Amino acid sequence: MSFWLTVSCLIFSMSLAIGQLLFKLAANDFLRLKDGSWLHILLSPSLISAFALYGLTSLLWIWILTQLPLSRAYPFALLGAAIVPLCARIFLGEALSPLYGLGILCVLTGLAIVNMS
Repeated sequence: MSFWLTVSCLIFSMSLAIGQLLFKLAANDFLRLKDGSWLHILLSPSLISAFALYGLTSLLWIWILTQLPLSRAYPFALLGAAIVPLCARIFLGEALSPLYGLGILCVLTGLAIVNMS
């Protein structure tokens, strides 16, 4: 896999994680609302940013799939799933158990094995 394609896949993974953080921030905004109005949540900058990022990320994913077979590209979506809990810990202060950390390490190890094949 070329350097730029690898970078594109990593950007895709990070975009998934950032989008999930933005969705969580939007959910937190919604919980803070007194009236729980859906209009307020729909106009939330976090939610709008998450949708915009996911739209751009989808376009990047389609381009990646023109360059790689799905079986080679999809593990980068799993990388996003490993990055999300780490970002939640760093930026939202969410707790992660050592066993959870071991699971993330397994995902990263699996991604490395897939990319070496």
